[in-house]
Amino acid sequence: MNTRGTRAPHSGGPETTNDDWLADGQVRTYRRGQKIIEAGSPLAEWIAISGGAAYLAAKVAADTRVAVAALWLGDVIGADSPLGKLAARYDVMALVDVTTIHIPLPRMKDPHAPLRDAATGELYAATASRLQGQITMRLAGNGFQRLISVLATLAAALSSTPRPGTLGNSLALPVSQASIGQLSGLSRRQTWIYLGQLAERGWSRTSRTKVTLEGLNAWLSLMSEVETRGLDCIGSVEQCDATLSELAAAKALRR
Repeated sequence: MNTRGTRAPHSGGPETTNDDWLADGQVRTYRRGQKIIEAGSPLAEWIAISGGAAYLAAKVAADTRVAVAALWLGDVIGADSPLGKLAARYDVMALVDVTTIHIPLPRMKDPHAPLRDAATGELYAATASRLQGQITMRLAGNGFQRLISVLATLAAALSSTPRPGTLGNSLALPVSQASIGQLSGLSRRQTWIYLGQLAERGWSRTSRTKVTLEGLNAWLSLMSEVETRGLDCIGSVEQCDATLSELAAAKALRR
């Protein structure tokens, strides 16, 4: 992990802008696979993701942790966040290289920072909404729908910060098929079958170590389309293929 300071905080009266309170933060970087927060540890800082993407993992056995959800740019993972008030409920791991902003809690309790309170409130709500959406999909969707949701979520997460894996309208996901299966609540065999079906229709390419999404623009629009039309539009590989094709065509017409 690398740590570097931000610019000096503002000194003056009670007027506090969004930039002022963020300037008190310490910027840290975590490499892919590195643990950012450990489950059960005290949350003594306000922490937000300012670059990259991370995933939450829950302990299900003595030596087994299962990926639960992905978080990215703007999500709050420290104290008073949806991940825990005083202690972390999940491990938070770097999915790719991650940059975070850390601010001491006493600074966050400043009573003269109404703009800060409004800004952090929006971040808390966005984080909670992303978590709830992913958890709801794990409960409500069938296996194929859950996989599609995870792939679209990873596309959004990894596209929030420009990275080398993005090439044209493709995106190489820096996660294994096993991790994708964990996030989807699927066995490795189910994950392999569904990814193969997508590959047959040209929406992904798979290898032993990598999954690449094709037609990235369509993937990035997919979950908003699901919110509008309902889960049936990705209920099967045929329906998902049709929906992605419609989104890809619409994107092409807007160019």
